[in-house]
Amino acid sequence: MALSLDLSSGRTRDRSRFQASEMNGSVGTAPRLKKLARIRPDSQKIDLLTIPENGYVDKFETSIVGGAAVTVTFRDVSYTVREGIFKRQWKRVLDNVNGEFQGGHLTAIMGPSGSGKSTLMNILAGYTTGISSGQLYTNQQIRNELAFRKQSCYIMQDDKLQPLLTVQEAMTVAANLKLPSSVSAQEKHNKVKEILESISLWPHRKVKTKSLSGGQKKRLSIALELIKNPQIMFFDEPTSGLDSLTSKQCVMLLKQLAQAGKTIVCTIHQPSAMIFDLFDHLYTLSDGRCMYQGSVKGLLSYLEELDLKCPPYHNPADYLLEVVSGEHGDHSEELVKKSKNGLNQDWISVEAGSLQLDTIEHIDKMMKSGTITPVHAPAIVFPRPNFCDIKSDESDACCKGTYPTTCLYQVLVLLKRAFLVLSRDRTLTYNRLATHSLIALFIGILYYGVGRDASNMMNNFNFLFFTVMFLMLTALNCITTTFPTEVPIISREHFNKWYSLKSYYIAISVADIPVQMLATIIYGLVTYFLTQQPVELYRLLSFLLMCILISLVAQSFGLFIGACMEIKNGVIFGPFCFLPFTIFSGFFVQLNDCHPYLQWVFHISFLKYGLEGLVLSVFGYGRPKLPCNADYCHFVYPTKFLNEMDMENALYSNAVIFLLGLTVFLRVIGYYALRIQIQRSRSKRV
Repeated sequence: MALSLDLSSGRTRDRSRFQASEMNGSVGTAPRLKKLARIRPDSQKIDLLTIPENGYVDKFETSIVGGAAVTVTFRDVSYTVREGIFKRQWKRVLDNVNGEFQGGHLTAIMGPSGSGKSTLMNILAGYTTGISSGQLYTNQQIRNELAFRKQSCYIMQDDKLQPLLTVQEAMTVAANLKLPSSVSAQEKHNKVKEILESISLWPHRKVKTKSLSGGQKKRLSIALELIKNPQIMFFDEPTSGLDSLTSKQCVMLLKQLAQAGKTIVCTIHQPSAMIFDLFDHLYTLSDGRCMYQGSVKGLLSYLEELDLKCPPYHNPADYLLEVVSGEHGDHSEELVKKSKNGLNQDWISVEAGSLQLDTIEHIDKMMKSGTITPVHAPAIVFPRPNFCDIKSDESDACCKGTYPTTCLYQVLVLLKRAFLVLSRDRTLTYNRLATHSLIALFIGILYYGVGRDASNMMNNFNFLFFTVMFLMLTALNCITTTFPTEVPIISREHFNKWYSLKSYYIAISVADIPVQMLATIIYGLVTYFLTQQPVELYRLLSFLLMCILISLVAQSFGLFIGACMEIKNGVIFGPFCFLPFTIFSGFFVQLNDCHPYLQWVFHISFLKYGLEGLVLSVFGYGRPKLPCNADYCHFVYPTKFLNEMDMENALYSNAVIFLLGLTVFLRVIGYYALRIQIQRSRSKRV
């Protein structure tokens, strides 16, 4: 059953009721509104209104398909963290808070900085797990986390989007991952178009996400999650970084989604009076305890019972923060006792005051006049809620199928996205190809012809060592400077059940290999022929293969370091990790000259195997005597040079096996490092 949203008709009915009530003798509200209208211009009137004490109240006719609305309930939720370096002390961020967020309501979690609102949001969304206590429920049943996450989404404060994809491409990727494979491509396209048209992003569908404004990025973040039609949506500071007009537009969209029956919960720091009035339900925290839970309309009456009266023309949201921060005296214990730390349900109401109707009409007029880009919630089709009770014997059956698509299909979609990004990425593609080409020409000219004469044997060896170092550093730096920027995007998409982490890692590992191989082959071919190495096919192929393996090992190191560290740390510690391998590569110190206690390091240095492979491809396996154009050439015979370098017993096959094995090993541990990094990033969001 399709559910379309029409707010204008509902507002008209509510306004007519409101006017009728005024004619029937409701006094107090209309004169105050007329007085404020004379004092303040229309653009500021709503922002400066206080919620009337006896204002007319009427129910919003929220369109909720029977049984589709979901209530999120939590009881005795606590969260404790350790702080300090030497004296590790425990700090309680949340202290046995309780609450209930109903479906069809737009809920705001408010509180001063450090009050615990983001921590509560993370716990409710399932982003922070395992270190909190308390019970979480959906529709009065203990919730199953797997089923809950399939029906919910979490849109974080920072809009982490793929910067090189256009709006339509990003939506198409999300549709391919979040909708079942049984849905046709045309149906997915229609769904994408419908959502983008609803939030006024269809005209910008060809624009790359990095070129979007802050409000457009926020709307795109919402649109990406609307594809799977989540019944519960969590937002962390949705208006952060937005101007006042864009903030109104964003909250208005959330209001429409809530009126369509979704459970919308968001943290918000200090909203304007107009934005504050759009919320249906307010949950206030301070020092990890609940100060108020109820409707926005009932807030001032709630405070007045404690002799806390909001001054005229004062933003109720600002006054609330002043009260819970202690600017009007310490009333924290009274507020916690009155709210019963969130258990008091007396102030929860599904009714909206007349001022909320005025606010909606005011924003609607701004949208029609073009002051704000008009946005509307797309048509919604609600599936039947399927939240499993963990005590039920059928929980395993109803929670099967973590993702809507198979692992193979996810890899294919992510591969296509990765190739598309690589085709537009200057750092990972164009700069890398250009760097390898220019350096190849420079080195080829510098060492021109060193491979054809015995008098240049050491120069040729220097060229081979430079090749190892150059391929290692370029492959390493390209990944360590780009891959960490992907981690926040991975964290968001993986948490919202776009794909499994395994599928992403396979795709990103495979996607970059062709580019790295192409850059390495360009460098290898140019330098091989300019330095005039022996023109024999098997030697050329052996040389190129060894260059590719060296770059793949370094690339694998880059993936591992990028998964473990931020960019600034990876740039420092990445090359530092290669120093021991460089010293024991066989260029500075030979195996037989090294102290016996340190010779084992040669056998684990991948640079040693890489250098041996390149040397053997050029000088090994029966290469005949080299011509000498000088009076004396010490290394006329390549075998003598190999003996001098302690490579007389080296095998090319051993180098290939070691480098291939190291590549696989590093990529496997890089995967687990990425898993740990994502888990750590979640634990830091408190």
